[in-house]
Amino acid sequence: AGQTENWGRQYSVGPTPVYALLHAEGLDMTGWLYHALSFNSDIFRYFDETRRDLYNLYNIRYVVAPEEQMLPDFVKPLQQFGRHRLYQVETTGYFDLVGSGLAFAGGKTDFYPAASSWLASGLPGAKQHPEVLIGSTSQGIERPLPLRAAVDVIPTVKASAGPSRGAVLSEEVGSNSFAAGVRVERESWLLLKATYHPNWRATVDGVETDTVMLMPSFVGVRLTPGDHRVRLEYRPRRLRMILLGLGLLTLPSIAMAEKRGAALSSWFATAVLARISGSVKRPRNTRPRRSRRRR
Repeated sequence: AGQTENWGRQYSVGPTPVYALLHAEGLDMTGWLYHALSFNSDIFRYFDETRRDLYNLYNIRYVVAPEEQMLPDFVKPLQQFGRHRLYQVETTGYFDLVGSGLAFAGGKTDFYPAASSWLASGLPGAKQHPEVLIGSTSQGIERPLPLRAAVDVIPTVKASAGPSRGAVLSEEVGSNSFAAGVRVERESWLLLKATYHPNWRATVDGVETDTVMLMPSFVGVRLTPGDHRVRLEYRPRRLRMILLGLGLLTLPSIAMAEKRGAALSSWFATAVLARISGSVKRPRNTRPRRSRRRR
């Protein structure tokens, strides 16, 4: 429903932008303002809504816009609701079959210039996604190029898609998991259009397989020719689960402590303080002292 940098800011219901309303409804959607912690969110602000390849890259399948907004021809109108129009764009879904051919390694500060250069090039349209290693070169890639050199290397690469790589036959979306049925015609990477993290775990035909980061910080799994069943699942680290368990135990403990604390305070007020108050108010012994007789 637009972006903060273009017509999306003015497209609102009352004072609230429509993209904010859609986010509030829990829809799976793009929006730089609400994804600022994602590793690739910084470059999404350069999303060009006239480029069809970027709609497929980010799996933007639907657009909501005001009726007067002009959109590219490949954004097809579906229905109108008052002054709002719903459009559809054809994409490959959450998955795609892509190539690589390049590998870069470097630090986090080198990523933004490299990813920005890649997004501005013709490589996204050719489905060429370089491998990226952040802070490590121990994932089986021989002699990766420095990530800081990507801004010079990427513009020199010829953007060519080549012969068909196959097709994504089916996809399933679960809670923290995705699955796909794929027919691969030549060696390719299966790209999951979700932010890469080492906690993503993949299986290909039931066998656990390594994942890599592909531009622009998406999840990639290498596939050989043939039909495959691929499943990717995000598994939090054990420490996080331990902390979550401790947190769940702490909350009822606090509630119980507060309840017992209130009961203890009430008992102290009614029992102990009452006794103290009673002893203070009790009259002193006023019996006269016996006088001593002098001999």
